[in-house]
Amino acid sequence: MADQAISSSSASVFMDDVRSSLGGTNNYTPVSGDDDAWVFAEVGVTHSGTDILDTSDSYLGVAAAVATTDKVKWIAIKNVSTTSTEGIGISISAGDAAYNTIDTIILGNGEMVILKTPNLTVAGLHGKSCTLDSDGKPSAQGSSTVNIQVAAILENV
Repeated sequence: MADQAISSSSASVFMDDVRSSLGGTNNYTPVSGDDDAWVFAEVGVTHSGTDILDTSDSYLGVAAAVATTDKVKWIAIKNVSTTSTEGIGISISAGDAAYNTIDTIILGNGEMVILKTPNLTVAGLHGKSCTLDSDGKPSAQGSSTVNIQVAAILENV
């Protein structure tokens, strides 16, 4: 299907003397009966918190705005900052995306995450900027706005 989301990733793991790798795909084929459609957004994630997608975003090729009840079926989020200390926290549980909460996903500059989240609504997807130390570990809540790019397939409910 031409509208399919296709991704692959790989990781080199373990110490140098026992190096191994993991690889796989994370693909999604839109379901026409579910009214699945693409959204692309460039979002400024603030230190006080940001809805990653909201009702100001529109579906590509469809005259409809995103609703907070729409379901996020597949999503790719990339931190496009060029500053090594600018990170973002992502919450997929409608929670606070603070750097020090246990379920926050952290992305450093240039990093990307791809997720299938069939039960997540747009209202449950939040972001917050954070400060990263020299090892890329989150060390404080951010003080600036960090830009991200988001490509997603949503079910327009």
